[in-house]
Amino acid sequence: MIRRLIRIFKIDRRGPRRGLVIAVFVGLALAPDPGHGREDAPSTHGAVYVRTDSDHTTVVSPRVRGRYASPRTGTGVDIVYAADVWTSASVDIRTAATARVTEQRDELDVGVDQALADDHLTLGLGYRMSYEPDYLSNAISASARLEALQRNLTVEARGFVSLDRVGRSGDALFNERSLAAGGWIGVTQLLDRATILQLAGELRGVSGYQASPYRFVAIDGAGRCGPEASLCVPEVHPARRLRVALVARARRALHPRTSIGLGYRFYVDTWAIQSHTPTADVAVQAARGLWLWLRYRGYFQSGARFYRARYGPGDDLRYVTRDRELSSMFSHRLELTPRYTRSLGAQALEAGLLVAGALLGYDDFIGLDRVYALELSAHLGLSF
Repeated sequence: MIRRLIRIFKIDRRGPRRGLVIAVFVGLALAPDPGHGREDAPSTHGAVYVRTDSDHTTVVSPRVRGRYASPRTGTGVDIVYAADVWTSASVDIRTAATARVTEQRDELDVGVDQALADDHLTLGLGYRMSYEPDYLSNAISASARLEALQRNLTVEARGFVSLDRVGRSGDALFNERSLAAGGWIGVTQLLDRATILQLAGELRGVSGYQASPYRFVAIDGAGRCGPEASLCVPEVHPARRLRVALVARARRALHPRTSIGLGYRFYVDTWAIQSHTPTADVAVQAARGLWLWLRYRGYFQSGARFYRARYGPGDDLRYVTRDRELSSMFSHRLELTPRYTRSLGAQALEAGLLVAGALLGYDDFIGLDRVYALELSAHLGLSF
């Protein structure tokens, strides 16, 4: 399924022990700036994302967004369409005796928001539908945003419920379901004229099928299905999973043209996975209309309770997995993003680039221990 396969720098590889991933993004954005034109004018945004890697996998993702907001009624409507066209002849595909596979995922998001109390309170409702030939997801969401203390304090909350149907290509009898629900709440406070702090928490729960219908696990072998494995069984995950995350972020302006940001995220779930995510960035206005961002993100994760690089007959085989994202792993990512904006009368032009490098390491995953990644992106926008 595309939604499980398209994860930046996380394509499942079982071939060489080292790999290189390259992502390329080229987008065209057309979005009205609130400072230009009529406030109730419709806005549009378009983008195309292209990703390719050394495992012979390419993803093309167009995205179109339209928004209408009325200052008279305070009502806004958003409609977003996105697609992922996935083509692969990766090691996984070749192992399955298939030369090349092409799939497409289509997603539609519709949202309505209403401003109340002199724009200090905004309420929203949303619906999302994601479709693939072997996967269907329907979700509804609700949100609220409150600004208080002369807009120095912002409290936001979001919640969702999602019902997913999972199938398997070529197997009409395979039909699994999962139900997910969760919520997020965040508080953002302006501490002084130069410092802002955000604290947030998230709770998510999933019940139902959570494994991959295409992944098999070797028992009493070399850790991979093949002639050396005495038995290969379908991947099985626990039916329930509860996730909790806590986040703290701060940003301070050191100069009218320079600011720095720090963040930390702690995550834990009922599968015994814990992760720590530190982030840091600096933004500098190098020239009029030109901003440069330098960002770092680290990630350090423990493995799931039931994860094993190799399973033997003496292990508890109720749950077995070949998902490397459930193993002990880490990553480091460094990103440089220049962005240029220029006013063109009633319009504004924006152009940007992104260059990022990443290292992903897997401490206990057979077939892969390191991935070196390169990500390149460019975008062009016009506000009117």
